[in-house]
Amino acid sequence: MRGHAFGWILLGALAGCGAQSAGQRGGRHPKVDPKDTRIVHEECDVGDDAASKEDINADGKPDRITVGAGSRPACRALDFNFDGVMDAWVYLDSQGQVRRRESDFDRDGRVDEVALYKAGLLAERQRATTLIGRLDTWEYYTSGKVSRTERDSNGDAYVDQWWEYVAERSTECPLIHSDIDGDGRPDPGATVDICREQHTPEARDGADSASSPLEEGVEAVPTEVDAPAPAAADPAASSPAQEGQQ
Repeated sequence: MRGHAFGWILLGALAGCGAQSAGQRGGRHPKVDPKDTRIVHEECDVGDDAASKEDINADGKPDRITVGAGSRPACRALDFNFDGVMDAWVYLDSQGQVRRRESDFDRDGRVDEVALYKAGLLAERQRATTLIGRLDTWEYYTSGKVSRTERDSNGDAYVDQWWEYVAERSTECPLIHSDIDGDGRPDPGATVDICREQHTPEARDGADSASSPLEEGVEAVPTEVDAPAPAAADPAASSPAQEGQQ
């Protein structure tokens, strides 16, 4: 994740220069479509009288609310830090597998990331990495592993960065291709090698990348959803926060 953060900072500055160039050169390629940058919260009716409300830390406020659809759970809202505001929403398909997860990481009451699953495996992450309340990063996964990333680094709803994950490298060492002239396509000579810029030893290339805390949290969603709720009076009961860290 350090490599990813470095890439966002570095490429953000590069995109700023590109935005100026785009204005001087007459705009974008007419065949390039803007991305949908809306952050859409899927309804999970936690106020339903039939919803199961669990108070994990016995403070009188529900920390985990499960909403059903017929005889099966359909979605669940979780308050990790017991402040009375839900931090994550998990949605299940008819087979009981996770199909969607929404997360508010900065505790501001707004969703920062939407993760989409297929057959229980992570397929796509839609992220808002700035404070403007719009999506700017789209990660796509194959067999649960990130395979490519698209990013709108200057907030104009057009992709201007393409992150390529080379097979023999760690996922922390992508090649980032940029659109500098504003035509909606990667430009020759506008590629940044994250590991080279960080002077990362070549031995890391091809090494298995350790999962980041964020990735571990997402992969732990099925456990978080399927585990039975402990009794509130049990001093050994796990909290929603602990579940998110498993």
